[in-house]
Amino acid sequence: MRNYIISLAALVLLSALIGCGKKDDEESSKNSFQVLADKEKELNDREARIRLKEIELDEREKKLNLLENGQDTSLAFDTTGVTGKDEKKDMKEIQKEISKKFENPATTVRDYYEYIQRAINEKGNFDSNMKKAHNYFPTRSSEKMKASYRNTKSFTVLSEPKVLSQKNDLSTVTSKVKMVDLVKKDGKDQEVTRTMTVTYNLKANSKGEWEIVSNSVKLDK
Repeated sequence: MRNYIISLAALVLLSALIGCGKKDDEESSKNSFQVLADKEKELNDREARIRLKEIELDEREKKLNLLENGQDTSLAFDTTGVTGKDEKKDMKEIQKEISKKFENPATTVRDYYEYIQRAINEKGNFDSNMKKAHNYFPTRSSEKMKASYRNTKSFTVLSEPKVLSQKNDLSTVTSKVKMVDLVKKDGKDQEVTRTMTVTYNLKANSKGEWEIVSNSVKLDK
């Protein structure tokens, strides 16, 4: 009878441990999913804000063209407080506003990193995520970009991108990252870890969006 009670107690304890472990795994999976969902919403919201800003600037350009052609702008302008003084802004001022950044240029580098990490971590979505990353760095060859990360096992941001300089439509952003690549040696995959400081040069395009135009890499010793 004593042995039966001991065995029963051990069985109950084992079931409780298994139940806790399963609950922890479910909670961890739930938290991971929420983080991805929040990041996706953040990217979508940012893209929506940029699209709205593009529409606004397109409307202002149309109004400016009407003014330059001497046409009646009374119907073209809305009634939200636009004055004659605003209508007389010169072309240079309008173009400066169009080129002005809508967000901190470091945000572009962060979003670029986000799609690089997704390309590496999401199985089956490498090409689609690299295509999105390429939108932030259009001057770099798409194929070379893919080749740089195709054998990358992990990509970690060690220090968040920060602005070194910004003037008009030009900006410089720096960040520190760590990459772990799989390299073939003697027929086997070996991990090669590199820690580096990357400096990005960015320029505002005609829509006022930041784009990476070049970068330089300094390997840490």
